[in-house]
Amino acid sequence: MKRRDFIKSSVVLSALGAGIPSLLLASKKRFSFRNSAIDSDRIVLFIKMNGGNDGLNTVIPFQDASYYQERPFVSIPNGQSLPITDTLALHPALESWQSLFNEQKLAIIQGVGYIDGNLSHFRSSDIWDTGSDEDEELTTGWLGRLLELEYPGFPNNAPDHPLAIQFNSANLLEFKTSESNTALYLYDPDTMYSLITGNYVNDQNEEIPDTYGGDELAFIRELDYMSFNYSQVINEAAQNAPNTIMNYPNTNIGEQFKVTARLIAGGLATPFYRLYQHGYDTHVEQLYRHEQLLSELADALNVFLTEMDTLSLLDRILIVTTSEFGRRVIENASEGTDHGTSAPVLVFGSQANGGVFGVDPDLQNLDENGNLPVQFDYRQIYTTLMANWFGLNASTVNNVFNGDFQTIPFVQQALGSKPSIGPNGFRLNPAYPNPFNPTTMLPYTLPEEENVTIRLLDLRGRVLKVHHQGKQKAGNHLFKLDGKNLSSGSYIAQVEAAGSTLTQKISLIK
Repeated sequence: MKRRDFIKSSVVLSALGAGIPSLLLASKKRFSFRNSAIDSDRIVLFIKMNGGNDGLNTVIPFQDASYYQERPFVSIPNGQSLPITDTLALHPALESWQSLFNEQKLAIIQGVGYIDGNLSHFRSSDIWDTGSDEDEELTTGWLGRLLELEYPGFPNNAPDHPLAIQFNSANLLEFKTSESNTALYLYDPDTMYSLITGNYVNDQNEEIPDTYGGDELAFIRELDYMSFNYSQVINEAAQNAPNTIMNYPNTNIGEQFKVTARLIAGGLATPFYRLYQHGYDTHVEQLYRHEQLLSELADALNVFLTEMDTLSLLDRILIVTTSEFGRRVIENASEGTDHGTSAPVLVFGSQANGGVFGVDPDLQNLDENGNLPVQFDYRQIYTTLMANWFGLNASTVNNVFNGDFQTIPFVQQALGSKPSIGPNGFRLNPAYPNPFNPTTMLPYTLPEEENVTIRLLDLRGRVLKVHHQGKQKAGNHLFKLDGKNLSSGSYIAQVEAAGSTLTQKISLIK
């Protein structure tokens, strides 16, 4: 690896406690801060269940006899699991999640993965981190590309807060851009602050020479200055946080949640957090180890959600679980399970559209390797977060993956959706839910009594349905659009009134 490539692929160096000589540290250069569509008040916490979480023992098809036949030692006995639907149940360690599901604060997206699933931990993790196809090797992360689009030239154009914080792993591929990394590796904000500020020497450097080496030095100084500033911002947030009323579990994942809660409560504007919990590679004696891991995660998550709700911050936060793959349906000879393919993704929060998306796993319909087929491409999760949680425009979202992936309606209300406004106050407000299945509501406002016609068109402009509403009074109106006889895909909703026609793109997912 070339020296500059190494520098560019590194995390913000002083944040890792790297021993950079003081002669390199200071610079008079300042950043030109820029606002982005991501700089809303919304936050995503990604939880990596590292090792390959067993989806079938997390969300259990407890009414399927094949589940018990294929797993005589590893299955959760019927009667011990926690039912959430007529056919699905949660692991008995997840009682708090059962309550969240019943409160519609937990969305379960079934069968998430990618075609031709790779069973290597390293390769599959890279695929999830980069947003690539199985046979495509990318050197940038999906979040790195997104943040590079929003902050071109990073670390120049950097905002005055970290773009992303990552715990418990120095693998920052997910946040890597073509030039740098956009995430800070953090464990404890107090330690980070003392390490960086204790070794920082300000404005004591010679001018940077106009040479290749000077170029490298300038880049290091940019990173260092950003780390110095960010360490102060992080420390201020940690100190500004109210005294916690919660006792977090004394576990590694509990500590990560505790630090995250402290920073969010203290006002840190960072939109992305990546938390890690290791140990899900359960080839041997799975039952005990898996129960322990799920219990630790559920306990920590429950405290975090309770605290954020108490501080009136929960509406700003979504929590999303990921894992590099699921596990095979059939157990192995060691009372464990081996690497599989698709598995459920779980989304938590008061703004999650609670429920189950996709169909129950069909244990009689496996691929040639005995694995569950994919129902949703993992990039649909990311696309939904970008489009519906952060309200990013379609061109930005498509550029991240160099392609179009359908959203999944696990977010209650999209951010950034704006009404269409015609003459004299006629307006068409954002449809909800959008995406939808099978119905959505079209809210519109008439400035005066008007004849109203509502049409549904495909993306080629062909009219599929026409609804003549007749003359309607001035004020707010709702139209229920039914898509039960339509195929999944994107459509145009069109409302004609007051001498103008307003349109809106809507998406049906079945």
